[in-house]
Amino acid sequence: MAAPATPKGLKTRERLIEASGAVFARKGCAASGVADICSAAGLAVGGFYRYFASKDEIIAALMRELRDDLIRAVSELPQAATAEAEAAGIAAAFFGVVGARIDGFKAMREAEASNEALARDFYGPLAEVMAGRLGRFAKGPRAAAHAWSLLGALYFYAVKFLIWERGKVPAAAFEAAAALCVRGISRKTFPWWQPALTGPSQARPLPGDTRGAMLTAAEEVFGRCGYNGARVSEIAKKAGFAAGTFYLFFDSKQDALEQVVMRMRDCLVKKAAAYSAGSGSRAETEALAFRALFDFIREHPYGYRIMREAEFTDQKLADAYYGYILRGYAEQIRKARKPGEFSVDDNALLALGLMGIGHMLGMKRVLWGGFRGMSEDELLKAVFEGIK
Repeated sequence: MAAPATPKGLKTRERLIEASGAVFARKGCAASGVADICSAAGLAVGGFYRYFASKDEIIAALMRELRDDLIRAVSELPQAATAEAEAAGIAAAFFGVVGARIDGFKAMREAEASNEALARDFYGPLAEVMAGRLGRFAKGPRAAAHAWSLLGALYFYAVKFLIWERGKVPAAAFEAAAALCVRGISRKTFPWWQPALTGPSQARPLPGDTRGAMLTAAEEVFGRCGYNGARVSEIAKKAGFAAGTFYLFFDSKQDALEQVVMRMRDCLVKKAAAYSAGSGSRAETEALAFRALFDFIREHPYGYRIMREAEFTDQKLADAYYGYILRGYAEQIRKARKPGEFSVDDNALLALGLMGIGHMLGMKRVLWGGFRGMSEDELLKAVFEGIK
């Protein structure tokens, strides 16, 4: 809808957007209604439709405001003398805006999972501005690779410290994000190897594997429709069975979601282990794990949405996925790394940063158009070696 023509109208519209952020953060986007937003804003329900055509429209407006605030904060930074100072300034701007608009950030995380166009519209322009800042130090398409890498680390640090732990982002996370971007993931020269063999994947269930067929169908239906929109009857139909067969394997729709998430987690862990078997160093293991993640995203294109749905449905389930991977990941790095092998010494921050970088690079490379002019090897070389 067109912007209001009067200052009073603009203030009312802004009040609705601010109220929507608080409501969505408290109840979730899916469970919130227009009446909830109007109640929080102190307006009659009818007044909402003078400014927005639907709940989806106000969600999009909320995300654009957060994105534009982030872009403005990054764009207005003074030019730094070094690439690492530039990256640190971007980190400070990012955490400052997200911390001040934490309700909008929470709502954005839920909304983007169910609307790929919104996600691309949020991250794409922000990464482009970040690439412009880093472009003084990184030439050509490498600037985009470093920008998306930095964005991934910042995103995961913000989620962990601001949302999951409800605290502040420690100074060490600012430094880690900048180091991973500029110094690269590893201080060593990027390793080269023969292409990995294909690891465990989402193979089609064998004939007679009814549970496997149900899980495969549930993954697709949850991914396509979301948790609230998914129906038991549709899952069973997709698997080729009557609705009653569903309850031979799952106690409820929630139980089905939990089993899908656990299967996806185990598949990713096994795939990463298979791809990196026989690697010559921990740094090489991490590079091969990135390749495994990219292939995992190709095989599970709905995985991103399912994990976000799971997080907002059951926080314990999110911890069983992300927390489980993170805890094991940090310990594996601690045991296998050699002195000076990575640019970040803190194993927990390194593991979390790598998860964020892999997530954002994977989404961009596999689902959102890729990195023009860069092969997968060139992309990994850029993020592992850093800005030269």
